[in-house]
Amino acid sequence: MPAKNKAKPQEIYLNDTLPIIYVDSIHTRHRDDGFNYLSLATRTPYRFVEQVRLMIEDKSLRIIIDDICQTINYYPEKPSKKEKGSSK
Repeated sequence: MPAKNKAKPQEIYLNDTLPIIYVDSIHTRHRDDGFNYLSLATRTPYRFVEQVRLMIEDKSLRIIIDDICQTINYYPEKPSKKEKGSSK
């Protein structure tokens, strides 16, 4: 069976004036309307400092998660019903 041709991704305009920020924490909430709230934060010696807030649709978030998993070659397993949270 021939491989499916993937659509060429759209070109992204890179805004060179945006600062690069370091984050080491993400907080997420799923909404009933198919959107997800993401808050990215940086840990300081005294507290977490929020750096970015995002709202993103389920479909787009799944694409981003798939891309991150491929990039770092990490594919977590779904936790059991008894276990909540991380895949550790």
